[in-house]
Amino acid sequence: MAWKKLRHLERKGWIARLERGKYLVIPLEAGPERRWTEDAYIVASTLVQPAAIAYWSAIRHWNWTEQIPRIVYVQTPKRKSASRRTVFGVLYEFVTVAKPKFFGHVKEWRGGKVCLITDKEKTLIDCADDVDRSGSIEELAKAVTEGAKEISWKKLREHAARFPNGAVKKRLGYLFETLIPKLPEEAEKVLTEWQKELTAGISPLLPSGSTKGKISTRWRILINAGR
Repeated sequence: MAWKKLRHLERKGWIARLERGKYLVIPLEAGPERRWTEDAYIVASTLVQPAAIAYWSAIRHWNWTEQIPRIVYVQTPKRKSASRRTVFGVLYEFVTVAKPKFFGHVKEWRGGKVCLITDKEKTLIDCADDVDRSGSIEELAKAVTEGAKEISWKKLREHAARFPNGAVKKRLGYLFETLIPKLPEEAEKVLTEWQKELTAGISPLLPSGSTKGKISTRWRILINAGR
């Protein structure tokens, strides 16, 4: 009976099925034709919990790019049966990460509900960890350039120390020094610390890129992508 009632309400346009067992109540503001598009952040938080808007979507949120990602990237420590889902014409990608990588969030109220978004510093770290989901190496470079003007270097250092991937310091360190001619003194101190903490081995600037390219011995990074 419950299923029949839900199907009836769905056909009438009073609720929308997001996925099995999850429905969204369509508000009266939708009008008699019951047309409604919900805020993407709210939908993301409804589809999986805990969840945070991350990667290229977070870059866009912080206004570090003029590009509008065609995918809403949702970071979560919970595994979803399907990594992608389209709701109200919007494509969502659920990126499952280990619990130690799920931190560094700010809360934002959207439509009376709280949503999590990776903070500015964690956004840079996540995108350096998963460059492909930052949009491209060019998008990451723009985020680094714009983000350097706004971030807390102390918080960036703390986040990087906590993050379980040494390649992040290599990529961000190389990009900061290469893209920004004059870094603040605080930033220079952070990069000097990172230099002493670099993990062994050479990491690629673009993980999915070529295995060929120049090597920056200073940052132990393979420069296999244009900047």
